[in-house]
Amino acid sequence: MSSSEILGREAEAERLWTTLTQRSAILEGRVGIGKTTVIRKAFASPPAGWSGRLVALGELDNPLAAAAAIIDAAWDQHPEPGPALRALVEPLLGTEGRVTADAVGMGDGEHEDSWDALLRDCIDTLMQEAEGTGEGEGVVLALEDFDGFCARVMAKGFGPSLGVLVAVLGELCEMHPRLRLLVSCNTSCERLFERVYPRLPAQPIDGFARLRIEALSPESSARLVSALLLGESITARDRAATARKIAVAFDGVPRWIHCAMAEFVRRRRPIVDGDVEAMVESAAKVLEGEPWQLRRELAPVLDDYWEPQRGLALAVLDMLAGAEDGALEFRALRQQLAIEMTIDDDAIRRVVVELGRDQLVEEFGGQLRFCGELLRRAWAVSRGLS
Repeated sequence: MSSSEILGREAEAERLWTTLTQRSAILEGRVGIGKTTVIRKAFASPPAGWSGRLVALGELDNPLAAAAAIIDAAWDQHPEPGPALRALVEPLLGTEGRVTADAVGMGDGEHEDSWDALLRDCIDTLMQEAEGTGEGEGVVLALEDFDGFCARVMAKGFGPSLGVLVAVLGELCEMHPRLRLLVSCNTSCERLFERVYPRLPAQPIDGFARLRIEALSPESSARLVSALLLGESITARDRAATARKIAVAFDGVPRWIHCAMAEFVRRRRPIVDGDVEAMVESAAKVLEGEPWQLRRELAPVLDDYWEPQRGLALAVLDMLAGAEDGALEFRALRQQLAIEMTIDDDAIRRVVVELGRDQLVEEFGGQLRFCGELLRRAWAVSRGLS
């Protein structure tokens, strides 16, 4: 992991381990904010007696594939798997040496084709081996992009199997005091449980600590930009001021800052004063494009809010996007909404709270606004307001 990737995130990695040594946790934060970076940083330097396994759920769309990925992470990232774990996992390995969903679905001859029993036995064996070393090693299973995975699973009709997966992991945590789950989410985990049907068994997750990764501070963002601009030609009058301007323009989101810097490098020409504004305009229009993924940032409102909340959420964001200076006091927002619909103050406040949980809006100095200028512009483009 390069040093530029973790700039401004050192404290979060320490905070993560402080929490995980006590209990399991949910890590929330916007798309591209650096959740996986923090997890990798933390797992690269664990405290004594602890280790972590990162499970990438980002491209998976069924619980069987997730079970295979969890078993594979437990195996592949194990420094010295014991004979019992080898006996369970080696029959599941494909030609590339990875645990495959097909093999897990077929079972190992002893689990009656039950993937959940196989998952339970593999993690149980992993923990028994870990607990048998010295004072007992603690293990963290980090499930990356958990809310996106749940949404894809529900869309395919695998809700009951998803409930089984969560229940099994919860049971394993109860069985093994040194096993932790770290669930990474791009949106509010509370709303995930509200909208998923049939509902996930919430009990295993009720006691999880809640951690949130915020955008980088202006100082840390500028440090990141400066690190990425080393060696680049800048004809702007003040290099430090340009770094700060870039940091603010891209909302302090590490992924977007990396994207902007990569684009500047690709052009192979000096950065001038007008470049930042042009880059922000261009980025706001590439809603579907990798690696910006701005549409994924806006997806909680565009795709997942239930009626009547969804209609009100759209209206609130439309008002904020078109407001002078991009911000409104609640009273002014209420007056604007009254022109379009009959709605009470409590309903508006509830929706504003949900938008805040999803890190789409923030309250600053008594005014509501988008969580960043790039996000506001992207919303305006997506709604045809620009």
